[in-house]
Amino acid sequence: MPTVLAVLHAEDVALEFVSVLNRHADEDLRVLVGVPAAELVLPGGLPLRERLDLLAPHMEPGRNTADAPPPEWLAERLPPGTRVWTHSPADHRMRRGRFGWTVARVAGSVTCSVGDSPHLQILADRAVTLDRAQTAAKISFVARHGCALLDSKVADRLVTTDRVPAVERFFHVWQEEADRLYALTASLGDEAALADDPWEFRGSPYEAGRLDATAAWVTRWAAPDDGPVVEVGACEGALTARLLAKGYTVRATEPNPLFRERLEREQGIVALPDSLEDLAARQAHPARIYLLAEMLYYGQDLDLLHDLPADMLLISLSGERMADTLWPWVRGQDVWRVTDRRELAAPALETVCDGLAYVRKRGSKGLALTRAGAVDERPRTGAAS
Repeated sequence: MPTVLAVLHAEDVALEFVSVLNRHADEDLRVLVGVPAAELVLPGGLPLRERLDLLAPHMEPGRNTADAPPPEWLAERLPPGTRVWTHSPADHRMRRGRFGWTVARVAGSVTCSVGDSPHLQILADRAVTLDRAQTAAKISFVARHGCALLDSKVADRLVTTDRVPAVERFFHVWQEEADRLYALTASLGDEAALADDPWEFRGSPYEAGRLDATAAWVTRWAAPDDGPVVEVGACEGALTARLLAKGYTVRATEPNPLFRERLEREQGIVALPDSLEDLAARQAHPARIYLLAEMLYYGQDLDLLHDLPADMLLISLSGERMADTLWPWVRGQDVWRVTDRRELAAPALETVCDGLAYVRKRGSKGLALTRAGAVDERPRTGAAS
């Protein structure tokens, strides 16, 4: 079976795949480099240092924004039956993660380096401890060819100690698993919608508990006959469904067209394409309550909340995010008053992607804000349960 090593940058071979070179020490090994696009062969039988030196002409430490090659370029060079080693679709360095995801989609299945994954623990199928000579070859390669990377101003090109591992870890994924890992890692961008139910709301005990608690919290402050609840950033409608089941009219908004299509199909309602910015600017959907559940993670201008046409905001976020961003904003303004604060879900460790990895779920805290001067700030007694 032919073997190909596909990496975004030439130095990645030396930093993450030395054990693969050692595994094929006596064989020619094809390498595909994404940026700048190149194809080369590392001949078998050469000393490790000499094989690594062949990568040097393909390194461009200052090139950080060039496009990776399209899937068609990869498909021409990855015929069926090729064993492919590449980056993890869950690599925290998003360009490498996207490259590994693209390779997986082209090849159908790949073996991935765990790479840079500070927030997601992946269960490796293979872990190789390098000996001193192999580790020395890595360090020497950086010293001779990658000194600029030790002081890179671009975070995903910066070579740090943990990005020169002495134990190289790998795992195998099929295309569908790669989709889920990439969507999970890209969760703060539009590409989260590449996979159905990327946050596993349907199967996660943690997410089910958080959503149930959030829906119950809404019933504390609004009854179904109080009019519609505007749910901002409803995603695929996991929380929407719970509120609909309790008899509420939900005006769900979701700017991502893929999420919105799934929400409408699964919940049988018409959703609005409005973003938070749209809702604040247009003020076209007045309601007693605006619900912003786990969606203020995207660097939004919090002053937009002043312009939402509502008397009450129900906001949920992780405790860390609440403390770092929302509370300082709340203390610095006088439009909203704190009416309620509560824990909706405690932090938890939970497996994801069918047990391929596990992650710390950060927990969820709820904060109810009432517009200063609003008449009724009391919980709704007798609301739906």
